[in-house]
Amino acid sequence: MKLRLWLYFTLFFYGALAAAQPDSVQVTRNFEFADGIYLSFEELQANRPSLKWEDVDAQLVASQQSFTAQVAYIRRKDGGELPPDSIWGLCLQGTPFIRLPDTAMGREAMAFAGLRVRGRICYYTYEVEETRMVEIAAYNPLTGRPFRKGAVSKQVALVREKMLHFENGRQAAFSRENLLDWIKDDPQLWRTVADLSDEEAQEKLYKCLLIYDDRNPAYVPAR
Repeated sequence: MKLRLWLYFTLFFYGALAAAQPDSVQVTRNFEFADGIYLSFEELQANRPSLKWEDVDAQLVASQQSFTAQVAYIRRKDGGELPPDSIWGLCLQGTPFIRLPDTAMGREAMAFAGLRVRGRICYYTYEVEETRMVEIAAYNPLTGRPFRKGAVSKQVALVREKMLHFENGRQAAFSRENLLDWIKDDPQLWRTVADLSDEEAQEKLYKCLLIYDDRNPAYVPAR
């Protein structure tokens, strides 16, 4: 009898231990990834960077408030090759930052944007400067009427909103059309987004993304 009870307790103990140590962890909105240098999207999926910060020398400026980072250089301490275009992203204090190859912004530094939302569909933003033609007018100070008009080029700062799909690494602009394409596996939410007016979409599209992530979780291997 005592032997049977002991065997039962042993099986229960190891069963409880296995239950307490899951092989995967849910990626919540503010999930903290492992700090380091990620050379591919697959490394982010596995939450295992190729390089830790103690393995490299780096000069960078980052802001957790604006979710931006500018990196002058990252070099391996062991002297190994690390071309800038081989870096997919990096993680600082748990926040992943994606390298933005199309946003040099006239600087030599690499630009990165932090994932503001983590989940099955991740969300991030970044600023770009574009040259646009803007009409200006010269006014007669006596009459207050314009007497000359012309178009001049002007640098305009624009905010781009983007999505990253955690299941396949796809990236796309954050728009109703693209979100509908990505949430086909949630028919109820798909119908809700499809029925939004243009005005409602501007106000509620971001919230719909959060709802989708809550209802359709993504996971990474437990560390």
